[in-house]
Amino acid sequence: MSTLAGRRPQPAPARQPAAPGTPASAPARPDLDRLDTLLAALIDEHETLLGLARSHRDALAHADAERLKSVVEQTGQVLQRVHAVETERQRLVARPDGRPSTMDELISAVDTADRRRLSDRAGALRALIENLHTEHEAVRAASEALATHMRGLMQQVAGKLSHAGTYGRRGRVEPVGTVMTGVDLGA
Repeated sequence: MSTLAGRRPQPAPARQPAAPGTPASAPARPDLDRLDTLLAALIDEHETLLGLARSHRDALAHADAERLKSVVEQTGQVLQRVHAVETERQRLVARPDGRPSTMDELISAVDTADRRRLSDRAGALRALIENLHTEHEAVRAASEALATHMRGLMQQVAGKLSHAGTYGRRGRVEPVGTVMTGVDLGA
């Protein structure tokens, strides 16, 4: 689960100032240990999201509404934590002019040991995000398949219940308004 579950992220310590003569657009050197901790937290949260996306797809496949509701609620909570960590990460790596630095810019500006450590974390996070994107595409496809199936069931039910049994504008049997029928048994 998450390393930040149930805890609010601590405010980022002040960034180390840019070296004299460094342009304002160059990234400042942030607290690299804190950045590493934030990247680790993002990795943990994205691993949680990946598991939830798989649970989401499985809940759709089994049409399990209760499980689907639970997964959606949990996903919302994780996304809130991701937002909090990412906001802090962006604040930590902001350039002196306030614009965010990219991880590649930061990695190129640090020494070899830190470069390797941060590069590994950033690579792991990117891979997780790509896997998450793939899993969300599968969830989207499963959602569309379930919705199409449900529409088909509704059309079949409507066709069976249609008194007129006629085709509508869409080329299929569609329900019509209330049909009043009666039989005169007196004659």
